[in-house]
Amino acid sequence: MFNLTRLFADRASHIAAIDLGSNSFHMIIARWDDDHLTLLDRLREPVRLGWGLTEDGRLDDDARDRAMACLDRFGERLRDYPSRSVRIVGTKTLRSIHDSSGFLRDAQARLGHPVEIISGEEEARLVYLGVAHCIAPGEGRRMVVDIGGGSTEIILGQGMAPELKESLSMGCVALTKRFFLDGKVTDKLVKKARLACQQEVAPVLEAFIERERQEVLGASGTIKAAAKVCEQNGWSDGPVTAAGLEKIIKAYRDHGKLDLNLKGLSSDREPVFLGGVIILATLFEAFDIEQMPAADWALREGLLYDLKGRLENRDIRQASVEALAKRFHVNLVKAEAVAHSAQQLLEQAAEPWNLDARESGKLLGWAAYLYTVGLDISHTDYHKHSAYIIDNVDLAGCSKAEQAQLAVLALAHRKRFPAKKFPMDNTDLVRLAVLLRLAVIFNRAQNKGALPALALTCEAQRLSVTLPEEWLANNPLTQADLENEADYLRDIGYELALTTH
Repeated sequence: MFNLTRLFADRASHIAAIDLGSNSFHMIIARWDDDHLTLLDRLREPVRLGWGLTEDGRLDDDARDRAMACLDRFGERLRDYPSRSVRIVGTKTLRSIHDSSGFLRDAQARLGHPVEIISGEEEARLVYLGVAHCIAPGEGRRMVVDIGGGSTEIILGQGMAPELKESLSMGCVALTKRFFLDGKVTDKLVKKARLACQQEVAPVLEAFIERERQEVLGASGTIKAAAKVCEQNGWSDGPVTAAGLEKIIKAYRDHGKLDLNLKGLSSDREPVFLGGVIILATLFEAFDIEQMPAADWALREGLLYDLKGRLENRDIRQASVEALAKRFHVNLVKAEAVAHSAQQLLEQAAEPWNLDARESGKLLGWAAYLYTVGLDISHTDYHKHSAYIIDNVDLAGCSKAEQAQLAVLALAHRKRFPAKKFPMDNTDLVRLAVLLRLAVIFNRAQNKGALPALALTCEAQRLSVTLPEEWLANNPLTQADLENEADYLRDIGYELALTTH
């Protein structure tokens, strides 16, 4: 099955977003009234998934059990929701698990909906989108900071569009595990923690400070908690300030332990609060930040607006694919021709092969635009370069699974089918690769005359392509390519026949 959002023409009146974070799991539900989202319900559980991540990339049993118990409760709330109206994403900890397939399978069984693992860049984009819908952008650039359990996102943008996105491997849970695992707080440990944060920020610092900004906003739990603590203790009049952060850190040093009962701090935030504050103080110093108001919305709300765009056929993924194609100088006329041929073939194959024409059509169309991006690197084995680029580039809106699917489609579009590197157990994806290969063949050469209507019949692992005899005689290169393709497909158990009329 594909990990793509199913799209339908009808509208969903209620939509839901779940963020499986390293510290907490969040779920929000909203009603969609024309162009306005009304938030109806919020659920948050401090699962502490990041606590259970071992050095070798495994998730321990306690963390897994906590996660699944929470997802059972979330799943009960989502039981009657169609998949098109729910989006669920995992962030830093799920990105870090060595093999997340088992966790994702069990999570989907409990939630009744697929779970996507998103990249740090995609997480940053969604955070910026949520903040932008919460606090309307003014003139000039704004910086948005989000400190999570496993990572910290820093985004610089104008209006609704992020320009620069970074996801740093430091979060309140991760920093606490590294330096304060036994609950003790000393001057030496605080200094070591701050130095580690400075080292993480240093590589991206210049890119941000060389661009002028007009405001800085914070989002999510650590920053909202810091703002509340500063205000309730009289250290600020609302926003987080550098002086307030230093007073928080001093209070922990004086107390000597993490179990400090600060006015305004919730008990479930207490174990990881100092780690988050140290990260925030480091950012204030590095970026010379004077104050930071906290926005109420972040990743979850960004997910809702992104999902709303998909349901209204304003899918950021399409724009991202087109931008990547232009960046790598793809021949867009040819790409459009390949996409058109692939769609023709899909329309005829969808029913006998039990493919979702809409969902599969999107993936196939994107692959048609991207399979040649590797030509910008080298003509030799360019399909391998294409696959690498697609799998590793920042493709806004796409999950890691979607990018991986696009990458293997590009890898498999020519020459012998890469069975050792392709997920051959995903029959649907194999069949889409076959359709893409045929579409590429029909648009590879300078065919004499217009391309005829492509007649395809298929059943199980047998395909038959029927073409006008005269056209085929006038295009011997295409005929030779199809004959070679029959040999290639035979290697993976598919039979291709060529007939004329």
